[in-house]
Formats: sequence, C-alpha cells, structure tokens
Amino acid sequence: MSDRVSVLALADGRLPLDPRRFDVDSKGGLAAAKQVVVAATDRPITVREASALRSFVRRGGGVVLLGGTLATWSSSEAIRELAGWMPTGPGPLTELIVRPDHEHPVTQRLDPEWKIRDRLYLSEGPPAAATILLRASWRFTEQVVAYERGFGEGRFVYVGLNNDGSATFEKLIGRVVLRAAGRTAAAPVGVGLLGYGAIGRDHAASIADTSGLRLAAVCDLSPERREAAARDWEVRTHVTQDAMLDDPEVGLVVVGTPPAAHANPVLAALAAGKHVVCEKPFALSVDEADRMLDSAASHGRLLTVFQSRRWDPDYIAMRDVVRSGRIGDPFYMESFIGGYDHPCDFWHSHEPISGGTIYDWGSHYFDWILQLFPARVETVAAQAHKRVWHDVTNDDQVRVDLLFATGAQASFLQSGIAAARKPKWYLLGTAGAVVGDWADAPVPADLPAQVTVFTPRGREILTLPSRAEHGFYRNLADHLAWGEPLAVTADEARRNVAVMEAATRSIKHGGAQMKVEI
Repeated sequence: MSDRVSVLALADGRLPLDPRRFDVDSKGGLAAAKQVVVAATDRPITVREASALRSFVRRGGGVVLLGGTLATWSSSEAIRELAGWMPTGPGPLTELIVRPDHEHPVTQRLDPEWKIRDRLYLSEGPPAAATILLRASWRFTEQVVAYERGFGEGRFVYVGLNNDGSATFEKLIGRVVLRAAGRTAAAPVGVGLLGYGAIGRDHAASIADTSGLRLAAVCDLSPERREAAARDWEVRTHVTQDAMLDDPEVGLVVVGTPPAAHANPVLAALAAGKHVVCEKPFALSVDEADRMLDSAASHGRLLTVFQSRRWDPDYIAMRDVVRSGRIGDPFYMESFIGGYDHPCDFWHSHEPISGGTIYDWGSHYFDWILQLFPARVETVAAQAHKRVWHDVTNDDQVRVDLLFATGAQASFLQSGIAAARKPKWYLLGTAGAVVGDWADAPVPADLPAQVTVFTPRGREILTLPSRAEHGFYRNLADHLAWGEPLAVTADEARRNVAVMEAATRSIKHGGAQMKVEI
C-alpha cells in the first residue's frame, strides 16, 4: 500500500486527502485524469464531460462522487448509467446517524455509529450490483448513504455526505479513493504475543476484537500461562521465543516482557521479518531505542509502541481544547499521579527491571506532555525521595521539570507518599487554562478526570468523548490494511525515553539541570 494514488479533484473546497498518500491535482480537467476522479461540487456537468468520465471508468479508472454531486449531475444519461441509481432530495439539514457495514474492508473499524449534520439524499433501494458501505435511518426506513459498484474495468463510488471535518470522514474518503483506484485492504495479520501475564491477556482481548488482526500464537515460559492462553483463545502456544518467531502464521509480534527485557526480543522479531508492537516504556535508554529503530528501518518492518493512553477520554478532551486555540498558546503545565499507598511487590517496583518510578506512569505522562508541547526540550531536572517504602527499590516520589525551546515549562510528579492529591493536570495558556481534577474514588487513576476549561469569560466542565474501544489496535490494523498513518510512532516513543533517561541522570547528580536537545 506504499504507492501513491493520483487524484483529479473536481471540488468546490479542499478534499481531506493525506498528501503523504495521494497526489491531488485540480487542473487540466478530465483529460488529465490518471487513476481516480473525485468530485464534490454543485457545478453542472456537460454532456461531453459526462461521456468522458463514463469512458474513463469503463477503461479502468475510478470515480468518487461526494455530497450532492450525483444529484446535481442526475440529468446526465452517462452519469445515470455510471451510477446505476439516482438519489432524490435532499431532505432538511439535520443530525444523521450513519452506520457502516463492518464486514466491508472499506468500512471496517469505523465507529458503529457516526453522527453528522447534513442533508440526506433519499432512495428507494440500492442500485443493481452495488455493495452498500453506509446506511442511515430515516423516518423508519433504511436509506443508502454510500455504495460502490463496478463499471466496465473500473469502479464507481458514491458517498452522499459532505466533509464535516472529522477524522472519520477523512479516513472514509481515503479508503474509498484507494478502492476506486483498484486497491484492496491487506489480508488480516497474524499476531504473536511474547508474554501472557495480566497485560498480555489485555492485548489478546483487544487483538481478538479488532478486525484485520488475528491472534495466532502466544509464547510464555510459564506452563500455566501457556495453558491459560490455549484455553482462553484456542491458540497455538510456544515455549521459546525462537519457536514463535519461526511460526509462519505470525506476522506481527507484541513484546510484553518487562521493560529491562524489551530490546533483545524486539531486535530478534525484526530480524525474523516480523512487525513489532513494544509495550511501554519503549526502552530504558536512548541507545536501546536507537538500536531498535535502526533495525526496523534496515529490515523494512513496522515498529510502534503501546502508548494506549493516547485514547483516554480526558486527555483527548484536553488535547482538543489546546488544538482549538481556545486557551491560546500553552506555556505552563503541572501533572500529578499518586496517593499514599504501599507499592506492589511485583517487578514494577524493582528499579533494575522497571527502570524506576520515572518509567512507570512517566511513560504515559511524558507522552501526553510532549504531544501538547511539541517544541524541543532544552533542559531536564529531577529530584527523588526515598523515605517510607524501603521494601522496594523504586523511589517513593519523583518530580521532573522540563524547559522547552519556546520557554514553556512542564512538570511531572509521581508520589506514593502523597496524603493529599494535586490535580491530574493544571495547564495554563495565554488565553485560558485547563484543569483535570481526579474522580472521587479509591483508585482514581482507573477513571477519567473531570476536565474544566477556564477563560476570562467563565468556566466550562467538558463532556468527555466516549472511549474509543481498542483505539491503539484499530489504528494499527488501519495502518496495516490501508497504509493510514500510525497514531504512535517509535520516534515519538524515543523522545519519551530520552526525557526519562535524562531525568534519571539528573537524580543521580543530585537534581542537576541536564542540558539536552530532545
């Protein structure tokens, strides 16, 4: 799915097509069409243009008509033949609930329901020899919103919706253009899990629930965990890493070993020709991260990191406020997690394996911070306390302070000896602020924060979006199937590691400020 697609745009506005995957041209008319024509216009089509478009598709080209274009061109005999169907309407402007066909590769992994404010073009039924992509309920009838059909050697696609600016619309249009160009989604990828502890079970459940991925194998040293995996998923199990890497059914490996043991299995899987998902934290040092990145590049394999909390509803709400410009330019942030709790006695609390307290929640918090503050990090300073929990090697509390090239500041505090909690987030911008207050619960980290926006005009408690189920794996499957951009790149995870490694060095030097370029 790496070849770019040439698109001739006949549009009254901008088409939401990713320039990394599509070459879009709006000049030259139909004579300049090479692979796909996309039309989103209320301009009438001439008889000559319609005939040329029909011939283009008959010879193997693709055409995608958006919004009211098909209705606008409905008087053309050539377009009616091409579409095999004509809509009527449109209806009044209203909120529509659009439902995709989740069996079709074009609409797999889209949300089960998509709400869009638009005008619905009505129909009496689907056109002949067409495959329906989207439907909407209208006054107790099911209406066709999008369909595709073959015509001659080419393909015709109709999407009776206008661009609402959503990620869903952009994803849909990218896929239908690829479909019109004759592309097909890649086959489902078999996934092998390296490690079947508590997190491994979560990975297995997400993979099994994500179309485009298939749980193919599990590897674990423990006979009990292998038996559990076989029982839970009726999946093949392996005793050794090498045996699973030799399994031809495994195309992608999820490395779920403890942090100190990430690099070697990741490198082995890449060398075996497998794509790799690495659990967070990506690595305990930049050197390890770079070795893995270099190997992925040299072997031409995908490498990503399970930064699953990019999909947390409270973070998404805060991120969207920042991106909207509502609070101006963010320049100062405090973040916190903790309470007064005895740490667990698993490897998570043992610094030589976990990397230390900074690498625990820090791998999520720094990922959030660096998404909100994309400028270069110039200094890192950190302090640690070891005062109460002497039966584990992780510090009881760590604080990390970052200074960015823009002058912006951000801090992260994780404490196991905090009898009073600070807000999860306290973010200041030049025109407002965002505060994330913990839920009143025994373990508030398991729940989204209450997110409040403050401006000089007042404050607003945000309604959080619904959680995107299996968001990380859905995006991964979209990337493998259609070449859509990865939400989490290994380079981004490397930045997180660089910050955490610099903070660890600062602690070892008594809290000294580390000059960096991250």
